Amino acid sequence: MADPSQKRPLKRTNMIKLNRVTEYALISLRHMNRKRAHDARAVTSAREISDQYGLPFEITAKTLQRLRDTGLIDSAQGARGGYLLQSDLERVSLAQFLDLIEGGQSLVACTPNEKLAEAPSDEKEDCHCEYHSACEIRGMMSGLNRRVREFLTGIRLAELTSDAPSPLVQITSFSSSVGAASAGSSQLKSKLEKSS
Repeated sequence: MADPSQKRPLKRTNMIKLNRVTEYALISLRHMNRKRAHDARAVTSAREISDQYGLPFEITAKTLQRLRDTGLIDSAQGARGGYLLQSDLERVSLAQFLDLIEGGQSLVACTPNEKLAEAPSDEKEDCHCEYHSACEIRGMMSGLNRRVREFLTGIRLAELTSDAPSPLVQITSFSSSVGAASAGSSQLKSKLEKSS
């Protein structure tokens, strides 16, 4: 048996993360939003974004095509062609954006996203978890998944793509949508408020 007093090496933290295409899409939207602030008809090319941010050109070009397919941006043809913002980013939530770019999101496989949960039973996939039949935390995980989804729904793409300071750093937006904060998170919140 291992001695608990001995220090274990630190491990890299696992995290919920966005895929690379989503990151490139956010970078692209932010860049295009900045340009639109100066000129509503400003056109942006994949090469421009790729060069400005050091992103691989092919992935950037495919990302912009994907954004076009979602209707968030539109393409302009011609010698000075490229892409321009089409949607009001204030009207698009981060949850909607993730659904468009990455597909349905959930914390664990047995907690389907909203669209799948509302689909007819013949269109739903069964949970492939080997513990599904004896799981005692499925309801809790489903509730947690719903709360995370509600939090993401409260974030607008305009917040993420503007140059204005983002209120996302405040834990209050999450704790208010999730419920009452615990004493530990209240202390953290007060430390964050004092530091800002």
